[in-house]
Amino acid sequence: MAIFNQLHHLLEKSLRDFQAKSSDLSDTQEQELTQALHRLTGRLTEILSTNSDPYPTAELLSGCSQPVSLRAPTLLPEPPQIHFVTSCDGVVLMANEVVGDVLGMDLGEIGQVSIADYVAHEEWEILRNHLCALDVPPKLLNSMLTILPAGKPSRTIPCVVTPMVDQSQKVTAWHWGLTLEAEYSSSQPFSQLMQSLESQLYAGQSLDVCLTKICDALVQAFGFPFVWVATVRKGSVPQLRAHAIAEAFDWESQGALWWSEVSQQAEFFQACEASEMLLLSSCLSPKGGMVWFPPGLQLHQIWSIPLSFQENCSGMLVVGSQGPQPVDPTVLGWLQALGYEIERLIAHGKQLDQWRLQSVALGSVFDPICVTDTQGRLEWVNEAYAALHGSATQSLLGFPLSSFPHAELQVRRSLSDPFTPEFNFVKTEVLQTGTNGQSLVFEQVVTPLLNERENLTHFVVIWHDVTARKTQELMMKHQAYHDPLTDLPNRIMFEDRLEQALAQARRNGTLLALFFLDLDNFKTINDYHGHQTGDRVLRIVAERLTTCVRSTDTVARLCGDEFTVILQGLEHVQDIRQVALKILECLIPPIRLGKEKIPIQISIGISVYPKDSTDPHRLVEIADQAMYRAKECGGQCWRFATSEWNDE
Repeated sequence: MAIFNQLHHLLEKSLRDFQAKSSDLSDTQEQELTQALHRLTGRLTEILSTNSDPYPTAELLSGCSQPVSLRAPTLLPEPPQIHFVTSCDGVVLMANEVVGDVLGMDLGEIGQVSIADYVAHEEWEILRNHLCALDVPPKLLNSMLTILPAGKPSRTIPCVVTPMVDQSQKVTAWHWGLTLEAEYSSSQPFSQLMQSLESQLYAGQSLDVCLTKICDALVQAFGFPFVWVATVRKGSVPQLRAHAIAEAFDWESQGALWWSEVSQQAEFFQACEASEMLLLSSCLSPKGGMVWFPPGLQLHQIWSIPLSFQENCSGMLVVGSQGPQPVDPTVLGWLQALGYEIERLIAHGKQLDQWRLQSVALGSVFDPICVTDTQGRLEWVNEAYAALHGSATQSLLGFPLSSFPHAELQVRRSLSDPFTPEFNFVKTEVLQTGTNGQSLVFEQVVTPLLNERENLTHFVVIWHDVTARKTQELMMKHQAYHDPLTDLPNRIMFEDRLEQALAQARRNGTLLALFFLDLDNFKTINDYHGHQTGDRVLRIVAERLTTCVRSTDTVARLCGDEFTVILQGLEHVQDIRQVALKILECLIPPIRLGKEKIPIQISIGISVYPKDSTDPHRLVEIADQAMYRAKECGGQCWRFATSEWNDE
């Protein structure tokens, strides 16, 4: 009652001060403010004359058919010491002297200053939106509020906000009650417990164990006979995360059965999605109704504190009590404040679980993965990366990643928006020698990591072994350009090599000779010895031909027993004759296949760039015609397309 008396005196003083200082306001503004202050005065007068309950929150119990209570700890928190009234927009209309001392607010500016200037912006927006969005205002709203005193460090203190309505039940202002930390000493053991549990979470303790410790602490400190915490994700089965019971109870046989029934009831999900504390049961549950506690526990009152920690996740803290006295509203307010701390603990626990899961997943991935700083120095590697390099994990940290794509990233940084979705990674190939000496090919993907301010902090580097794929690609490419029987270049590669050799001859001003070769007696070999023997003969001929030319020259098989040779970088025609003679001589010795000796004869036609032609296809035709003239001469000889060179 003393609080409301004080507010009444402050309101009367504010009304007198306003009337004395309202000369700067328009008539309409003065009339509206005067009416609002008179409505508040009337409402306070009504409260003083009709309400003997020292706490406005006692109205929460009006629905109870029988007075019951939560048993409070020995030391209850003192009533709030900071009081002020604001408009629904946050303008401070009146305040006690403690407000000036704690917030550094100039009480002479009341009516001009907004409480939003002294509260963390995000918290003020959430609180204001919540209060203004309700069609029916709550009896009270509990919150942990971060205040920003002028010239002092910020601090978080409990806050109770109560709506003030006029006779038409329209909310005209809000009463704020804040409790200083020093006067909230009875909550310190639980504050220390929450800090300890948060440290335990970071140290690896499970979230359920931490929640169980909170339930145990509530049972021990408040004497609640039954406390439990549950969470539910949309589309999933609800989970009973923790519970504590003051008396001996056979949980194994009765608790599991009770939970399986409760977790399927619609009332359970409604309580989880509630926006404020609910009195679930004010006496023993009626027969056939929702049973919020296991059979065998004699509880008179069940309160639920909703928990909301993710967009699609919710839950609640449920406490049961027994006793004849009315509930102390301060205890309810403290429990709701504890609910906010539990929400924060669960959110941290889930985030840590997610991080640990990601770390374990990345650590066990088969592909080598590492994280570098912005300069490419290793800060984290998984087991696959360490195993590939044959080193312990810690010994690799701090060293630069040798394959880090500095050049590509430098180009990226030169762009106006370097990490747009179109350019959100850099892909390169890395050659690496495995621990067994095997040459490996990895596809390296470097992805930038940005913080909440979109600033670059790290790079994630993933290596994917593509050795098998590269080997297959090389094999397919080789097969596309090589003869499967002799492994010599086929017609496709021959034509490409001829184009390149002609381009080089034009640049250097040198001669290019094209040999067109055909075995004179190959049909007889096939008919007499069979096709398998014929294939072996072709392979041996191919091997002998490659020994007669330089590595810069090309020996190719076009089809059947037709071969070609490209000689480039020649200065004199005599050089061409020497190679032709060498080819004939290397094929003179018969080919030994088992006990048989198979003699080989070959005819060679020669065309020369630029004497005979500058067109590659024409050079092939001219060499082919010259080869037939060599056959007409009896074979085992060569013929130039230019006849005078044959006579020299």
